[in-house]
Amino acid sequence: MPRKPTRRDFFKVAGVVAGAGAVTPGRAAAAPADETLAGYSGHTTDGRSVTVTSTAGQQVRITAYGDHVVRYRAIRGGEHFFADDRYEMVDPASHASMGGSLRVVDGGDRLTITTPAADGVEVVLHKNPLRAEFRARSGETFAAETATRSLTWSGSVVRQSFAAPAAGERFVKAGHGLYGRAPKVDRTGDVVAHNYPLQSRHIDQAPAIVPMYLSSRGYAIFFNTTFDTTFDFGGTYGFSADGHDSPGVPPQLDYFVIKGPEFATLLDRYTRLTGRPRFPRLGVFGLQLSDKNFPGVSDQNWWTGRITALRGAGFPLDVQVNDNRWRTGSGEWAGSWFEFSPQRWPDPAGFKRWADEHGVLTTLDYNRNNSNEMAGWIGGPPPGYSFQPGDLTGVDHPDAVPDWSNPAARAWVWEVFWSKAFDPALGFPGDALWIDEPDELGPIPYSALAANGQRWSELRNAYFLYCQKGVGQEGWDRQVGRARRPWTFTRGATAGQQRYGHLWTGDIESTYAEMKEQIRGMQNAGLGGFPYANIDAGGFFGGVVSSGLYRNWVAAWASLSPVWRPHSNGDTAALGPAGSRWPIDQGTAEQADFLRYSRLRYTFMPYVYTIAHIAHATGVPMARAMVVDHQSNAMAYTHDLQYMWGPSILVMPVTTDVPGEVQKVWLPAGETWYDFWTDARHAGSDTAEKNCVTRTGEILMFVKAGSILPKYKYAQSTAFLDKTQLELDVYAGEDGSLTLYEDDGTTEDFRSNAAATTRISFSDNGVRTTIDHPAGTYAGAPAARRYVVRVHGLDAPVGMRVNGTSPAAFTGEAAAVLNGTGQVWDATRKVLTVVTPMITVRSGGTAATVEPSGTPFPAPSARTVHGAEDAARGGAVLASRHPGYTGTGYVDFAHDADDHVEWTVTVPAAGTRSLGFRYANGGTADRPLRITVNGAVVATGLSFPPTGDWRTWRTATLTAALPAGSVRIRATATGSSAGNLDCLVVD
Repeated sequence: MPRKPTRRDFFKVAGVVAGAGAVTPGRAAAAPADETLAGYSGHTTDGRSVTVTSTAGQQVRITAYGDHVVRYRAIRGGEHFFADDRYEMVDPASHASMGGSLRVVDGGDRLTITTPAADGVEVVLHKNPLRAEFRARSGETFAAETATRSLTWSGSVVRQSFAAPAAGERFVKAGHGLYGRAPKVDRTGDVVAHNYPLQSRHIDQAPAIVPMYLSSRGYAIFFNTTFDTTFDFGGTYGFSADGHDSPGVPPQLDYFVIKGPEFATLLDRYTRLTGRPRFPRLGVFGLQLSDKNFPGVSDQNWWTGRITALRGAGFPLDVQVNDNRWRTGSGEWAGSWFEFSPQRWPDPAGFKRWADEHGVLTTLDYNRNNSNEMAGWIGGPPPGYSFQPGDLTGVDHPDAVPDWSNPAARAWVWEVFWSKAFDPALGFPGDALWIDEPDELGPIPYSALAANGQRWSELRNAYFLYCQKGVGQEGWDRQVGRARRPWTFTRGATAGQQRYGHLWTGDIESTYAEMKEQIRGMQNAGLGGFPYANIDAGGFFGGVVSSGLYRNWVAAWASLSPVWRPHSNGDTAALGPAGSRWPIDQGTAEQADFLRYSRLRYTFMPYVYTIAHIAHATGVPMARAMVVDHQSNAMAYTHDLQYMWGPSILVMPVTTDVPGEVQKVWLPAGETWYDFWTDARHAGSDTAEKNCVTRTGEILMFVKAGSILPKYKYAQSTAFLDKTQLELDVYAGEDGSLTLYEDDGTTEDFRSNAAATTRISFSDNGVRTTIDHPAGTYAGAPAARRYVVRVHGLDAPVGMRVNGTSPAAFTGEAAAVLNGTGQVWDATRKVLTVVTPMITVRSGGTAATVEPSGTPFPAPSARTVHGAEDAARGGAVLASRHPGYTGTGYVDFAHDADDHVEWTVTVPAAGTRSLGFRYANGGTADRPLRITVNGAVVATGLSFPPTGDWRTWRTATLTAALPAGSVRIRATATGSSAGNLDCLVVD
């Protein structure tokens, strides 16, 4: 939307600019309009940079940043190049640490400037007039000026224009627009501007301001300015920065040309320049839920009861997200501030102890509009923490507007965060920070002067970055240090902010149209260095959403996005339970889908965490737009409602409420793709799409042949994940490999190589999986590990061996695990599973080789194992806190008489069978259970004596006559105290 005309705009039309003729720092007086570079006068070089002066006194400076990045700057006569640290989008350390050198050859009519590497960058600077051409040293031109398409200055606007793009060249713009929205990934032919909300639209939210784009021809350009930018990817190809005629310095032309050619390489080099994305702790990738839907009742006791109920129903939770109610004062959006309420949170230290015990992290929120209520706030410009009052008259809550360019303001807010919550000496909960509403300051006039000497026209696009710098680098890193990784997110982001903190996309709508924009925005954020996209799952506005949207978005897509955080403003007091985003408030179908995706995400956590670390280390996002791996394929640019979840899984969310509709999926050619849900195989094609009939709640997922997907057993918190059993789903049809990444999940020690990487490879021809011992270690790493290898896509079973030994066969994985080792054939899905023994972890070498034995698949044992978590229950609740269970959890008897678990098992033939009940009893007394078969008592009090602790599992057995067919076996508590029941074993 165009900005509202200002008084200055009318002066411009009349040929008058307020303040014209005044000399400002860095700018010559009375610069001519529509100025462009004149001819060559001379040049100097220092080995890394070459500076060229024109006959009009203008200057061009070209600087190497390593072998594959060059920086191009130009200024008018009388100006001085901005200092390198003026814009902190580039990591200040990168200016020196990336180094580089240039070779300059004067060819008479041109300078040829090259980086040393054979695959480096070449800049040809034509002399008369000065015109630049950027290309690879191999000779391929990226972008080039012409006599008429070049750099121009016009008032406070600087514009870089290039010759028309090459035939077939396509562009993707990094970052996204307001509210995290992106109409498409391919922006070829479009004009795109991602900037801070306009003066006339101060309610707009959450842009990801990344002035960079990537070309299908293998280069990227990053425009190093925080003035408003516009990018034109059409026939007038180029980009510009606008100073809005505010007093102070105008924008300078300053951009980096980054050579790939692969998009992944471009992202790697871009995030080396601007900073690697801050790696969150493991728990951040678990489920996050807020109390927003319960504004009248949520308090400390509500949270403990709510989490207990959620876990008791089998659902996970890692992060509680507090929205207003925890804060002292009104406990509402306005009138409450960053401090625990003595009424609603009387014992924050007690809650912290409870949260630690139950594997729960705590997010605390800060709203900008309450800044003036917080301890130590000083209004006004320096020595105050704000702007001139006259510049804030159009802003909501003008008495609470921090100027984050002011180091004192940043220090003030961190001191509040520290002294009220994050200081460990307090013992209070506080693991993450939600920084809300820094994006509502559009009405500040462009001419407003900030504490750092910049005008608002120059500062506003950097506003988010300065805020995160104060919280991350200057606050958290200095006082929390290595003990805990931060998770801080603001509503909006600036390039470079990723090295300090993260973003979320604001108060979005609860519609499928919005969902599509967010899917694309998630991908575009990843293309701009923000790989941990954080979206209100299901949308913020919407109240009670349809069953389909809840199942398709809140449960399915959100669980396969970087951060799973359902959140909305629906008030359950007015709307009833369905106004909540919590699964326990939803219907049967919604709960079933949410539990299915909970188990999917948490079992996939080693894969999720590995691709999250790849994003940190290389800038390649978790959710990869198809263009990342297929930048030369036109299909990649037209299929932007699907993405790669890491290197192996193709995901396409269902974006309709009507089951049975068709969504067209592109499965790239050259690959065999498995339907994740059915294991059906499909050949990829670049000429035909696959028509997929949608099912409500079932997201479309395909896995590439040769993929190795690591898993843990399901747990209801990442703090409870059992790393002693690593499961590997291998998809036959191609050779494949994976390097699994693991660390302690909490501290910054991984930066000092306190981490483990495990190399796993698959030979398709030999049906051989080789698992190396981990390289490296970390606090809490398992000393021994069992591997469960599942090979998908075999036509028939073959006998297998582990390290030369052939294990017995069983009909189910749990039976093989309880046996200590085994192999299983699933004839329906064509999956062959091999369970290894526990293997002691060593330094170097091969831990396990799983391969054919050369003998037929053995006859399986008749033993069957039935998980308690899958049985019918009365009173007893689901849990996963204590490791060692066989399935997705166990049943915790709730200490009431008549709590029970009932299995329905199929018995092939009548007879006397052994019934084993696997349990843990960490108490000091026997906890007997009454056992019935089809309602008839077979044991009035089967003994379940203490096992020593809750992590030690034993089996209580009895024999019973079972009829053939469907049989009900029930275990019922006989007193007020019982233990944990894992499974029923029938022999």
